Amino acid sequence: MNILRKRATRIILDASLLVGFVAEFVTREGPDYSLHSWIGVVLVPVVSIHVAANWRWVTSAVRRRTSHPEWHLARFNAVFSAVTAICIATGFPVWLEWSDNSAWGAVHNVTGLLSLVLALSHLWRNRRRLLVLVGRQTAVA
Repeated sequence: MNILRKRATRIILDASLLVGFVAEFVTREGPDYSLHSWIGVVLVPVVSIHVAANWRWVTSAVRRRTSHPEWHLARFNAVFSAVTAICIATGFPVWLEWSDNSAWGAVHNVTGLLSLVLALSHLWRNRRRLLVLVGRQTAVA
């Protein structure tokens, strides 16, 4: 894949994640809760592709740990991933009505809101990469 196509794909992927997380938040209440659920289902593979696309960075950070220049970002991303995974895992029992236990819903609501906050923070922390990706800034060696 040539570099321009790869760049466009990454921009579309990252924009889709942002739109998806915001849409999840906006549709969490209302008459058609199924829209919220289906957006969540669609986001699972999109998040997986995003992680796969950045896997080389993830493994480099984990392998080098504190000697990696962005170890702090790697730890933040790990927390973000864990919170998002809990949100997804607690969303399915609520959606599929597997349990009438309201604790699933409460945990899903809290981790969902926290996931949105962490997603926005993740974007902010990666703003330089995003600017390079869209061609607004040149990469620093």
